[in-house]
Amino acid sequence: MRKDYCSLFPHLLFFRRFFIFVIIRMRSTFLLLSLLIGAQTFYILQKPNSKSHQDITRLAILRATGKVCESVDTGFKTPLPLDSQTLAEACNRKHFASRFETGIRIISFYNVMRDIANIPGNHPEEHFDNEKFQEGKQSITSRMKAITEYIEKEEFDKAREELGKVLHTLQDFYSHSDWIELNYTDPCTALINPEENIPNAANEDMETCDDSSNGPSENIKESVIKGKFLTSGYARRSRPKGKCSHGGFPDYPDGINKDYSDSSHGSLHNKAANVSIDATVQLLEKIWRSLKTDPALNFFRLMGLHSEKPKSEWKPLISFFDFKLRYPDASEDEYVEV
Repeated sequence: MRKDYCSLFPHLLFFRRFFIFVIIRMRSTFLLLSLLIGAQTFYILQKPNSKSHQDITRLAILRATGKVCESVDTGFKTPLPLDSQTLAEACNRKHFASRFETGIRIISFYNVMRDIANIPGNHPEEHFDNEKFQEGKQSITSRMKAITEYIEKEEFDKAREELGKVLHTLQDFYSHSDWIELNYTDPCTALINPEENIPNAANEDMETCDDSSNGPSENIKESVIKGKFLTSGYARRSRPKGKCSHGGFPDYPDGINKDYSDSSHGSLHNKAANVSIDATVQLLEKIWRSLKTDPALNFFRLMGLHSEKPKSEWKPLISFFDFKLRYPDASEDEYVEV
């Protein structure tokens, strides 16, 4: 009896697709695990005395939204404590508090996904690694333009996704570069303003860290500090001689990142995080003020502080990241458990 090989084709196609699906899921799981035990960024899960990307994003959104509330209500007073519930009430939008919370979480989710979607070491411009300062700025300004265009077209779901992505890149600048080591205490406004130049970036031939060919390079040269030269860390596989290491898994243990308080430069973590919060507020305000149609109302819609419930495909995954988060009081520098 002759076998009908053609009849096997659908089954082979199914198994091929199933195999590809399994590989993709394994890759995503590996990347996620690498992030949870120490990927190269502000941490996803909360670590002691450290601020995560979610914390920074939440704090900044609450503070920026408070400024928008104040602009439309002269009697507005910043609530204490400042969180999504109290701010919605103070802004006369208490019925939308749960939607506001959802909006914050969606934006934070897309922020975190920048690390999960990218293999560590790839797309260094999205994290200001490898001294990719101009490329990182281009990523930020182009996404800011896209966000305002999406808002004007009332495509708020796309705007939230892009906002999460751009905030991740902006926030990484303060953790991955030596901006804080150079004793800057204000954000680098050149990152969000196309007309400004990034100050004094080191060129590719400049040695920026004391080099060790057999190990990490975490000690920024005194000449770099005195000259106020801007640099950032490289992953082990891409680090040229004389350049700084990034540090953190899966790189060398030591480097110049300030991703959390236990990093080699972790003593500067909170300074980096606080300047990052200020920078995030500045970006949010710039987007708000750049809107041509109903700026305050459309900003509220972007954040979910509106009758329209924010939507996205975040729910199947967000609970994984949410099992050990603290929601900070945005009116204070320290955290409160809620």
